[in-house]
This record gives sequence, structure tokens and C-alpha cells, in this order.
Amino acid sequence: MAIEISGGAVTDDSATEPEVKDIQYEPVGTLCDFCTLYQTDPNAYDERSWTKEVPIDLPDPVEDAESEQYALLVRKKKCHDGRRSLSIHSVIVQSERLKQFLKKALNDYPGVTPTLQRLEITSPFRPFVHRWEAITKLRDEEQDPTTKAHVDLFYRIMDEELRVVIDRKNDLVAKGVITHDLAWTILEPQDVVLSKSDGTLRAYLLMQALDDGGPLQNDYFQVEYIEFDGNKLGYIPITLTVTSFAGTVPITSLPIFPLRYHPEKDTVQELLTARGKKWEEYKGYHFKSYEKPPTSADSVGRKNDSKDTKCHVKSRVIIDNKAHRLFGRERVRIQREIDGKLDDAQRLITTPLLYGYSLNDKEWGQFHVDGLRDIEWNEQAFESLVLPREQQGLKEVILAVAKAQSNKVDEFDDFVRGKGRGFIMQFSGPPGVGKTLTAESVAEVMKVPLYAMSAGDLGVEATEFETKLQDILEMVPRWGALLLLDEADVFMETRDSTNLNRNELVSIFLRILEHYEGILILTTNRTQNIDPAFESRIHLSLAYKDLDAESRRQVWTQFINRSSNIEAFTDEQIDQVAELQLNGRQIKNAIKTAGLLAWSKERKLRYDDLKMVLALRNLQK
Repeated sequence: MAIEISGGAVTDDSATEPEVKDIQYEPVGTLCDFCTLYQTDPNAYDERSWTKEVPIDLPDPVEDAESEQYALLVRKKKCHDGRRSLSIHSVIVQSERLKQFLKKALNDYPGVTPTLQRLEITSPFRPFVHRWEAITKLRDEEQDPTTKAHVDLFYRIMDEELRVVIDRKNDLVAKGVITHDLAWTILEPQDVVLSKSDGTLRAYLLMQALDDGGPLQNDYFQVEYIEFDGNKLGYIPITLTVTSFAGTVPITSLPIFPLRYHPEKDTVQELLTARGKKWEEYKGYHFKSYEKPPTSADSVGRKNDSKDTKCHVKSRVIIDNKAHRLFGRERVRIQREIDGKLDDAQRLITTPLLYGYSLNDKEWGQFHVDGLRDIEWNEQAFESLVLPREQQGLKEVILAVAKAQSNKVDEFDDFVRGKGRGFIMQFSGPPGVGKTLTAESVAEVMKVPLYAMSAGDLGVEATEFETKLQDILEMVPRWGALLLLDEADVFMETRDSTNLNRNELVSIFLRILEHYEGILILTTNRTQNIDPAFESRIHLSLAYKDLDAESRRQVWTQFINRSSNIEAFTDEQIDQVAELQLNGRQIKNAIKTAGLLAWSKERKLRYDDLKMVLALRNLQK
């Protein structure tokens, strides 16, 4: 209770306070009625809230039985462009005759259904601007008097509203340029548009504008292209952006522009369609040579002003969209599936990129179809493989069993189905005697991929090791490839009680190998430390010896012949270097170094260059 003293008198204001009573409400959501809330006007911070009080000065409804009589409702708003006081905000088409006319004129324009009971089109009236020529032509051809009157009414109103925009657009297009605020006028839905946003010239099908943009805003457009996910062909939507710019720019410099504005549109269309046909042929599995090509833009005279980071440089690659979906940890999401083969209109908008695996980089990636070539096989590689005289027969054995296994001549299976169907070879011996070269040469003769990996590629953490190895052992047989595990000692050494982590890796390796169905070549320098469990799993074990003088002479001759003219060396000079206790890798490195020395002197390789390199080698010992 508050007591106030005023003018010497004491007053008690408790008598004026309202008595607060407890109000009992029904449980939440139980009343079969509704409560109306009204949005308030914005405050100084353009914020709005809700109130139970009915706003004052409410406008009277204007769409009623009286307004429904008219063919069109035209909504206007204040205009501040300096040319007029009012502009049209939107039109509501109520005439059935006019709706049927617009159905023909707009011709399945995306996002517009002219037959709706309430057909409302808002500014900037994209459908009318894009189809203005069709609207004009059909208006002139209309024969029914009543329909003609409704169309003329509509045409007169929209012509007055859009004439400035259409005239500006036509003037800009005639000069081959465009402004940012009118870029949307030349980008019509269902247009084939060109873009070089990913580093190569591509065609897309324009679906719709996603934002009206503005003088200082970017414009966004949804486009579609055709992709293959390993199982089916279909359309994939993406968003392309036209960034804000000042003044005018050439239409063909836009990040996205219609094909019809390209000065060589027929040539571009022919090239991109042919590229799409070539791309279409790469379903399934293909083993190819790959070198990043010049962009398609270069081939039609446009400057390449962006980098393509998706394509690797010079490698042998396996194109396999399905395997990429299974093992690449990336999904292609088709939105609309295509049945059957593509037509030329669809080939025009296919992606130029194919999913596959780079054997050089050991990575999944995308490869430009124009960079794929047939592999130039080195069919002499196996013949030139040098082994000591008494081991020459090994070459024939290795190649025979590899070919037989690759062609599934041996259908032997273990007692447990799915086990023991692979073929494992072990090549052991000192470094540089041809173990790895043997595997490479066999793959060249058989014309199959060689998947080479080492301990570093698999890691030493058990979970990561098992996942990577499992994927590899599933992928490689799918491609008919040879699998080479170089320097496999770490996974083959005898298990002991002191190194539990390595023991786990060996156990995982042994278990997974049981179900491997391809050809595996293991190379090792230390056969004496191999775990006994591997001995029962290795089908063919070959021990390579150090090269003798005769073998080293062959190696010297082959490498010199590749890099220079062998006739520049005498037999005595070749005999002298062959006496040196070098392995094949050391011989190769010596010739390469000597070749660089000769290049610096602007001449071919000579014996003196080799002598200098070999002398430096001896000094370093």
C-alpha cells in the first residue's frame, strides 16, 4: 500500500488500485476457435511485431465482384526513375480468352501456368519481355474479334510499360554489348547458354533466374547439364552467377551468355556436340593416356583466362564412373533421369569431364574428354628386360602365368568359395636388379594397368590401412590390372611379441589377401625375415641375383641407345663401364646425369661425360 502526503494532508491511494483477480485459462490448444494477431507498422529500425489490436486506417478491399468484371487488373505503384510517376507493379489476367492467347505465346515458359484461375505476373515481367516477339506476331495473326480486343488491350498496356526496356535491350544487342541491369533480358529460360566458369567452354540449358538482382547485386541463374553417375544418364542443376558490373560489356564476356550471340555459334555448336558424342562413348571402363588439353575455348578462338584445377597433367588414367561412385567417396546426384541414347541437343550440354582414377597420382578425379588418348604401349619393354643368363627363363614363366591368370585359365578355388582365387608372385633380391621393372614390363606386354603402391600409400594405422587396402584389392581386379606392392617387407616380416602394431598390419594383410582375385606382385629385399604364413600364400617366388658384367653391358647399351647415339661409344668404352659394380637403377641415374651435363654444353652425350659423372661417384664413396 502506497501513502502520499499532499498539502499537509495524508491520503491513502490503496482505494484506487484495481483488484487483481486470477484468470483461469483453458489448457493449450483445446478451444475450438481462433485468435487473430495483427502485424504492426515498422518502427525506425524497420522492425515489426504482432498485436491483438486491430490496426487503424485499414484500406478497403479492392478485388471484389466489381473488379472481377475486367479482363485485366493492373496494379500500379509510385515510380522514382524520373521518366514517369507510376509504374506497373503487377497484372492479374482474368480474361479466359487472353489466358488462352498467352498459353500459345509463352509456350511452356518455365514457372508460368497461363490457365490458372488467378494468373498474376509481376514486374519486371520477364516472360513478356522474353517472348515479346512471339506476343507481337500472334497478336497480328489473331482472327477472333473478342479475343483480338482483349489482346490489343493487354498489348497496349504492356507495350507502354515495357517499351523502354525492350528498346534499350535491342539497341544494346545490336551493338553486341549489355548492361548489368538488362543482362536478364537476353538470358531466356530454355536457352542454350555458354559458360567458362570451370576453365573450359561448356554449354548448359538455362532453366530460370533465381534472383532479380539489382544495380549493385549479383544475378543468379539455375542451369542444367547432363552427367553419368555410373548407372544412369540424367540432368544435374547448378547455379551460375553474373556478378554486378558498371557500364556496358560485350555480351560474350559475360560469365554466362546465350549460344546464339557467339560470333562462331555454328562452329561452337558443332564442336561441343561432337565432344558430347565422344563423352557418351566413355561409359564403362576405359584405360587411357591422359594429358590436360587446351580448353575448348582455345579451339574456337576465345582466350583461356581461367585455370582448370580438376584435370591432372600427363598420366595413365582409368575412366570408370561406376567405380568412382563406389570408391571415390563422392556422389553424382542425378535429378532427372534420361532413358536411352542422347540426341544432339542433349549431347551439346553434356559435361566434358569424366570420372576416373589417376595411376600416377593415386587419386580419384575428373578428366577432360579431349585429353584422353590411346596408350602407346612399349611392347619391347619385356624383351629388353635384362636378367643374368641363367635366369632368362624366368621371363617366360612370369609372363605365362600372368596371362593365364588374367584370362581366368585357372578356375581353381579354395574349399571356402571366394578364397584363393588370386595369384601372388614374390620378387626378391637386391635393389636395382629389375624386380619393379619386371612388373612394369609384364603390364606393358599384357596391355593392362599396373597399380603400383608402397607402404607409404597404405599408412601404418590399422583402421586406415585396412580401409585403403580393401578398396585397392576390390578395384584392381575390376580393371584387370596387375597390383604391385613395392618394398613389401614391412607387411611380410615375421610377427613377434614386441611390435603389436606391425603384427596387426601383417594379420590384416594376410586376411585380406585370402579373398583377392587378381594378380599381386610383391617385391622385397629381405626374404629371410618373411613371416611363415606368407609362404603358403605365395604361388611363385623368384630370387633375382646381382647383375653380372654381361647383364650390366646390356643395361648400359639399352640406356645409352635411348638417350643418345650408341655409335658414339666404342665397344671398349661400353666394356669398361660394364665392369663397374652398379645395379640397373644406378646405371640409369649415371646416364641421366651425364645427359644433362652434355645438354648444358649444347651437344650429345659422350663417353667423357660418363667418365666425369662416374669419377664424381667414386670420389663420394
